[in-house]
Amino acid sequence: MIYNIQGNSVIASTCFDTVADLKAAAVHAGDVIMTLGYYAAGDGGSAFYSVREKQDSDTADGYSSFEVSGLFVSLVDDGREINVLQWGMKPDGTTDNLPVFNAIQSAQPARTLYFPKGVYAFAGALVMERCYMRLDNAELLCTGTNILHFIEIQGKMYPPETPQDDMFIRGNGIVNGNFKVNNCITVARQKHTVIEGIHIKNFTSNGIHGKNWNTALNPNLSYELEVKDCLISNELSYSGAVGIYDTGDSTYSDIIILNTKTAISATGSSVFHNIHAWCFDFDNSENRQELLEGTVFANIRGNGTRFSDCYCDTYQKAFTLANNVTLAFISNLKWFINGETWPDGLVGTVFNTNSSGKAAYKAFGVFVPGDYNTKFCDIDPATTDSEFFGVVSSAVNAPK
Repeated sequence: MIYNIQGNSVIASTCFDTVADLKAAAVHAGDVIMTLGYYAAGDGGSAFYSVREKQDSDTADGYSSFEVSGLFVSLVDDGREINVLQWGMKPDGTTDNLPVFNAIQSAQPARTLYFPKGVYAFAGALVMERCYMRLDNAELLCTGTNILHFIEIQGKMYPPETPQDDMFIRGNGIVNGNFKVNNCITVARQKHTVIEGIHIKNFTSNGIHGKNWNTALNPNLSYELEVKDCLISNELSYSGAVGIYDTGDSTYSDIIILNTKTAISATGSSVFHNIHAWCFDFDNSENRQELLEGTVFANIRGNGTRFSDCYCDTYQKAFTLANNVTLAFISNLKWFINGETWPDGLVGTVFNTNSSGKAAYKAFGVFVPGDYNTKFCDIDPATTDSEFFGVVSSAVNAPK
């Protein structure tokens, strides 16, 4: 038995195994029909459908509504999450589900999409004015080519110049760019969008991009992105890849970043807490020096970025500063290099200056072993505005 949004029970008068069986049957106005699956009984797409006379305003989308025997048949909607299997998505890893996704967005742009277990292939970008997604051990896999943004959250502006708030992508799931996309998740025109519990992987430019620079979306206000309890992974051979490309006023916490050439590209108004960035994608190979050269834990593009309880594991540089940027706040940093894979000729440096040789790190609680050609910084701390407290380090140039 199913209950509608008013709490009234719905009892099926007829039952079919699949939607195809329903479409081939003789139905009658007033029927409530149950299917045991969408393509096969037990495939997760089981649903109830109502049958009525077709109205002039009725338009069948072919997935949740269709014409049978001249009558209009539509999915019984309980007003809660949309189970994408009930709309005909196939979680087989090969079928292109983009047409179904676009049909759902056209019909129900403000509803939460629920993805049950499986691999959902998409041959193009998932473009949403509003984003409410819950992944239940589900993987969203890009199978297209040269896709700029795989998940593109544009953010509906209402009223004008007011960003959309409270959007989210949550759950135990994977967003897999499959090395066919520049950016796995891109967010525009939003405030307080949450990305939680997601594994973001296999991109050529950015795992998470905090703002879409598409000028057609002006005004493109974007802030207060909240990313937590996520895994971001890539391959070091993609030299321009960045795990998190931050665009400001956001928080990032409890995140593991694996094998990205630059783990974080940060502005000055965001907070990064409990970030573990780790490079290990070289397996003692002969080109491991090439892979590790230029690896950066955090490239800071604006003054005032805050880092706390972070662990930089086998990167060449922990912090770098963009032009005219000097100030960063850091507490409880641990630096580590895996000596079994670290190339003999590579020097690692924790605190680096900007292009003018200036820096103003305000750091408290720093553990930097001096093993494997580690330099504490590439400047003399005594000649800069940097301040270091609670330093435990045997590295070259470490403050005493």
